[in-house]
Amino acid sequence: MKKLIYYIAFLLLLFFINLLPTSAKEILTCERTKDDLKVREELKNNNNQSAILETPCVDASSKIYDFADLLSDQEEETLFLEVSDFIKETNYDLAIVTINENPKGTARNYADDFYDYNNFGINATRDGLVFLIDMDTRELYISTTGYAIKTYDDSRIESILDSGYYYISDEEYYEVFSNMIEKTSYYYSLGTPNDNENLIFDDNGNPYYVREMPYVLIIFLTVIITLIPTLICYFKTRLKIKVLSTNSYLENQEITLKTDRLVNTIITHTPRYSSSGGSGSSGSGSSSHGGSSFHSSSSSSSHGGGGRHF
Repeated sequence: MKKLIYYIAFLLLLFFINLLPTSAKEILTCERTKDDLKVREELKNNNNQSAILETPCVDASSKIYDFADLLSDQEEETLFLEVSDFIKETNYDLAIVTINENPKGTARNYADDFYDYNNFGINATRDGLVFLIDMDTRELYISTTGYAIKTYDDSRIESILDSGYYYISDEEYYEVFSNMIEKTSYYYSLGTPNDNENLIFDDNGNPYYVREMPYVLIIFLTVIITLIPTLICYFKTRLKIKVLSTNSYLENQEITLKTDRLVNTIITHTPRYSSSGGSGSSGSGSSSHGGSSFHSSSSSSSHGGGGRHF
């Protein structure tokens, strides 16, 4: 009878253990192969197979990926709840990542690829962010995708980095991420920054700026376009009148025409220089509009963001 009681108690213990939540430290991963890259078709190209194979394959629902073991179990669980609240509030995805080794060379490459080659992103434009602490390159980095590029311009990215950077030197990694989430939520509540009002997206989620022409310039061009044909017609009419009057005069006068032939004469042409020697100072590639800067990742997707070494 005692054996039966012990056996039942053991089974009940196993049952309750299985009911306990899985430790936050466990990261669910999968294996990529050349035959099964586990990546959406639209993100594959002829040059990014190695980049895909170097990227960990994870369950995108986990949200917290502490490969460098910088967070306690309790901190991971708390961060997961904060990330979940952020996603509900903004409809932007968010992944928290820490790594000790970076096979991609830069924090930007790792963050972009981690987002692209796992199933992150909300809506067709795959809106969302990655917060990365890279202990290999010693960099804190933010990667933005889709409409998150529009919401978080370069100025806001710097401010979000500020909110976390204060704690990183003291190795308070939970505080780094928690404060960045809070700041990111705050900027979402402010809406689109003014410099990004004209930032739009194509069907593939790639952003580009549409510049509106100033009203003064529109009026000026309208006047010029209208004036040029008018002046052409005016001078053509004047020329016809002048030719007709000259012919009438010749018909009524006896004029002897002579032609002179120039022999051994050299004719020189002296160029006339314009006095307006302005020095243009506008540099190609420079931008003064502010807003978000963005780049293409190995999947040819567009990402914004920025980072800071520590």
